Amino acid sequence: MKQFEKRILFDSDAIAVRVKELGAEISAKYPEGNLLFIGVLKGSFMFLADLVRHVTVPCCLDFVRISSYGNDTVSSGKLDIVMDIRLPVKDRNVILVDDIVDTGLTLSEYRKRLEKESPRSLEIAALIDKIARRERHVELDYCGFRVEEGFLVGYGLDCDERFRHLDGIYVLE
Repeated sequence: MKQFEKRILFDSDAIAVRVKELGAEISAKYPEGNLLFIGVLKGSFMFLADLVRHVTVPCCLDFVRISSYGNDTVSSGKLDIVMDIRLPVKDRNVILVDDIVDTGLTLSEYRKRLEKESPRSLEIAALIDKIARRERHVELDYCGFRVEEGFLVGYGLDCDERFRHLDGIYVLE
């Protein structure tokens, strides 16, 4: 197995502060609740779990599993929906949650799918907005951190299923 050097980018304290701020912002925007958070698996699981703990209004959770990377560090450009959501989105305030926006393919394509189901509102939250390799525009309503480039791991983000468990976000070097 290949060995990687990693450099800390955001520690667990910085992440906790930012996620708490995002939860408060969402709660203030939707005081009536009726929120449906849709987490993009696998990477969003830590971010989504921490985020909803800071949301103070009624909400539900569902998950979608979409792959565009496989076992590589570069997106294939092909969207593969491995598992879709089960809960209806019609007339709900939907927040699609992902760990990182890189090329933008996954979120832009899946957002189009959700829009066809007539949600009351549809917003996107991402822990990391990595802008260097963007191919499709994705408007983020809630963003944890913006970075230029680098392959990131930790706090749910992985490289070939490794490093998800780390409590900070690191750059692989």
